[in-house]
Amino acid sequence: MTDIYADQDALSRKEQQDSLYADRVRVYPKKIKGRVRQIKWAVLTVLLGVYYLAPWLRWDRGPAAPDQAFLIDMPHRRAYFLWIEIWPQELYFLVGL
Repeated sequence: MTDIYADQDALSRKEQQDSLYADRVRVYPKKIKGRVRQIKWAVLTVLLGVYYLAPWLRWDRGPAAPDQAFLIDMPHRRAYFLWIEIWPQELYFLVGL
């Protein structure tokens, strides 16, 4: 019988020891409201719309040129932005954009 009690005493001593880790602190997201947040979401929506719809815009450049409004042509080393055709030596256009 003494062996059983000794085992129970050992378990109770283990349970009484302090944990080496702190208790977990839960973090919950907070809903943010306000004018700036609404402006941010409006700008984000418009810019993502432009980003996804711009490849489907067409721009007539003539018979031998591509008709996509926004196009970066890597093999031929040029870019098209609406009425602007940018060659590699025209870096100042890219800096202005």
